[in-house]
Amino acid sequence: MKKEILSVGIDIGTTTTSMIVSKLGMQNTAASHMVPEINITKKEIIYRSELYQTPLKTREVLDGEKIRQIIEKEYRNAGITPEMVDTGAVIITGESSLKENAQIVVDSISSLAGEFVVATAGPDLESILAGRGSGAEEFSKKYGCIAANLDIGGGTTNISVFDCGALVGQTCLDVGGRIMKYDESGIISYVSPRLNDLCALRGIRFEEGSRISDDELLEVGLLLAQTIFDSINLEHTELTQIATTRTSSPLNIKEQIEYISFSGGVSDCYYSDENNLRRFFDLGPAIAKSLQKQKIFESYEIVEPKETIRATVVGAGTYMTEVSGSTISYNENVFPIKNLPMYKANEQEEMDLYLGQSERLQKGLRWYIDQSQEERIGICIKGKEMASYKELCNMAAALLDLDAAVLNHEYPLVIICENDLAKALGLVIGRINKERTIICLDRVSVRSGDYIDIGAPVMDGVALPVVVKTLIFS
Repeated sequence: MKKEILSVGIDIGTTTTSMIVSKLGMQNTAASHMVPEINITKKEIIYRSELYQTPLKTREVLDGEKIRQIIEKEYRNAGITPEMVDTGAVIITGESSLKENAQIVVDSISSLAGEFVVATAGPDLESILAGRGSGAEEFSKKYGCIAANLDIGGGTTNISVFDCGALVGQTCLDVGGRIMKYDESGIISYVSPRLNDLCALRGIRFEEGSRISDDELLEVGLLLAQTIFDSINLEHTELTQIATTRTSSPLNIKEQIEYISFSGGVSDCYYSDENNLRRFFDLGPAIAKSLQKQKIFESYEIVEPKETIRATVVGAGTYMTEVSGSTISYNENVFPIKNLPMYKANEQEEMDLYLGQSERLQKGLRWYIDQSQEERIGICIKGKEMASYKELCNMAAALLDLDAAVLNHEYPLVIICENDLAKALGLVIGRINKERTIICLDRVSVRSGDYIDIGAPVMDGVALPVVVKTLIFS
């Protein structure tokens, strides 16, 4: 049993906006006598848009109409319509995610792009997608090593670290090529407050309207290269304290990074022999040249990624979607479900469920709902690999008690199991309460505070596409 679905990735970045279209091949990889094991087994990019300058109305406001026109044009160029698209993601990244109308624009593009093209944002998610889209995750898995990808864009540097293919850390720095802009004569038209905060540590300050020299460009480039190095070298210096994006946290990994790749717009300068510091009238070439010259990076093996400037959009278009299809259960087609907030039961709350008790989980869930002001919510449990039938019955009864006491019955009861437990649990819940709309999924891992999107059934109804994301807007 095989099926291909069409996925789009759209990245609205600080400097550029781009789109890709890919085919995701799904297949039941289990033996014929086994429970179905649906996996994404093939990822093929079939269309890449050109790179567009991200349109702005003002410094603080995106031009949503022009962005919409870009996406409509690229859909025509790709020969697709929104109705043909099965899944995908619109991600708004870097300084674009901080614009006043960021959420309105990304939600609008999401609805234009297809019924299950989800809206996403957040520096840590961007780091992960760029690491996967660049090929760093695959490289780490193939060679059994610890590899970091540094995606240096217009407004941020997104760092992700993989150990034998497993994500072990990510962070984001407010360091990018467009945190300063100037004209042909070197007159500064924009300087970010964060850049001046960093420069203040060296006794430097830049003002809009002043002129910047080549020596000053290199000095700033070296400062930003040092900031990036301190971050991946786990040195929590004044530089990294200032530069770390406020919705991210410093890198915290146990093992030494062995390999580094650079992606993002600045990486095209890094892997180029071009020496013109002013070709883009920003800091990109100066950062790249400083990274090339800095001896501090000699302790790492530098590798060239599969994708550079398009790493994030490739990640959004080919790595956002997971498939839940080993043992799932649902009794009504209420899909797609978008932006469902999740609460993950802690170990004690989950152990109580196996005993038929939900009071502790009810208390935690009530607190979470009160804090988040959410009307609907899904529940995630780890799930025992070998739960007994009695434990399943106890858990089902406890979850229905919780459902009756806490949850809003206008929405389905959504339960996510990390292990293969969903079908059995869903069937038991359904036998106890035949009226309740229930969705039980497995092999999906989420944290409290994550959001999930669940698409319409595929593979003759035995699998559901799932996107796990974090929505963060300023």
